[in-house]
Amino acid sequence: MENITTFCHNGTIGDCWAALPAIRENYKKTGRRGLLYLVNGQKAEYYSTAVHPTTNESGEMVMLNEDMINMMIPLFKAQECIYDCKIWDNEKVNVDFNKMRETFVNMPYGCISRWQFYTWPDLACDLSEVWMTVPDTDIDYAKNKIIVTRSERYLNPFINYRFLKKYEKDILFVGTEIEYHIFRLRQKLNIERLEINNFLELAQALKQCRFHISNQTQAFQISTGLKIPRIVELCSMAPNVIPYGKNAYDFYAQEALEYYVELLLKETEKTQLSGFVPPKIDFNNINNR
Repeated sequence: MENITTFCHNGTIGDCWAALPAIRENYKKTGRRGLLYLVNGQKAEYYSTAVHPTTNESGEMVMLNEDMINMMIPLFKAQECIYDCKIWDNEKVNVDFNKMRETFVNMPYGCISRWQFYTWPDLACDLSEVWMTVPDTDIDYAKNKIIVTRSERYLNPFINYRFLKKYEKDILFVGTEIEYHIFRLRQKLNIERLEINNFLELAQALKQCRFHISNQTQAFQISTGLKIPRIVELCSMAPNVIPYGKNAYDFYAQEALEYYVELLLKETEKTQLSGFVPPKIDFNNINNR
């Protein structure tokens, strides 16, 4: 067996993706790939009204369950910096990412990927670079489509997506069936849902898409790792998904969301319009709803 560095993580799916830059940095500095252990069944502690689809056999919310870990493994194993990914069985590890919760990293604020850096400063790296690699596929998951993801957690109550009605034929929703029906009914959008078998397929769909609109989901961690054009809806209670790099935007106001959508529609056109002027915003009335 090659010389490796062992890691362990007991966080949510998105938290685990967000640890990938640190694992990648370790590989760049040492040449040692990572053996990543994921903890099954760790009890989840969210805010009081939070709803999360990852549960154990008793219906209690957990960070990860076996089904989710099995969906994660193919994407982790697609990374050059990863030797293998397994369910943790009390193995000793070199880097226990769970130690973040025992030190001060200002959870739940700031950038999730930077939480690793505060605990292990030698793993700090440039988050504006691509830090997730995804193999191409001949399957057309989402070519030239706009992908939307919106979970039941970390929502901005002032935001609606009904303005996307005129683009609904070009939109795919990615998420659980419940999330899909909630979004489609509340936003009055007749859009299709993309079903996937694992998160490698999700990453391949995101790699193909025109751009991605999301709240603070694990899917947005993938798109920010890929550095595709993307927009994230921030939750004021825990704004910890911070976009880095080109064509990456975050927002609190409805006007900003609509502005960024129009901007990325222009930026991602097959033939770039010459002399493009971004849509105008009346900044005097931006908070009037």
